Amino acid sequence: MQIGNLIIEPWSKKNCIYRIIAIALVLAWLAWGLILFQEGNRLQARMTELQLEAQRQEEMLRREAIYRRAALGNEATQPGVQNAVDALGR
Repeated sequence: MQIGNLIIEPWSKKNCIYRIIAIALVLAWLAWGLILFQEGNRLQARMTELQLEAQRQEEMLRREAIYRRAALGNEATQPGVQNAVDALGR
């Protein structure tokens, strides 16, 4: 077969090994690219998962701080008399 000035000979014992090596290299290169792509997707998913976990942890700490502040506020206002109506009610 001839494409322009390039002549591609049909399969023969003379060029069979070189073609097999070239095809194997191309297939290995494609497999390597696919593996890198999948690994990148896995890493991206893991990073997203870690970010969500950090957000959940931060939200839990924020809620705990709000709860503690509210609990301390309730403890501080309970013991004393606030006004005359409270004093008469006790």
